[in-house]
Amino acid sequence: MVVILLVYVDDLIIMGTDSTLIFQLKQYLHDSFHMKDLGFLVYFLGLESTADSHGVFLSQHKYAQYLVAAIGLQDSTPLDTPTELNLKLHKEEGDLLSDPVTYCMLVCSLVYLTITTLDISYAVQ
Repeated sequence: MVVILLVYVDDLIIMGTDSTLIFQLKQYLHDSFHMKDLGFLVYFLGLESTADSHGVFLSQHKYAQYLVAAIGLQDSTPLDTPTELNLKLHKEEGDLLSDPVTYCMLVCSLVYLTITTLDISYAVQ
């Protein structure tokens, strides 16, 4: 029997293999603190959660779509491999590299996106 309690600032995620223990923990926390149960986890910190009989699955599809739209690439053609091997980028070659704030936001967002999209880890790093 396992019960996991994840705390992030003022949000709690409770998950586990024993629903009775989860209920008891939620009841104890509710008696000790002012809190409300929002039900099953759907979206948290850019992670979409889906549960079925096989387990819990995490996705960042919605976050990736937001990121692509935020940098104006929603009409771009998708590629199987994000970059060429040993590609060297230069400041003169693109709009993203000319604005350090936008470039930094893009890189940090892509690093965060690698949580669930491991196939882009090499290209992002």
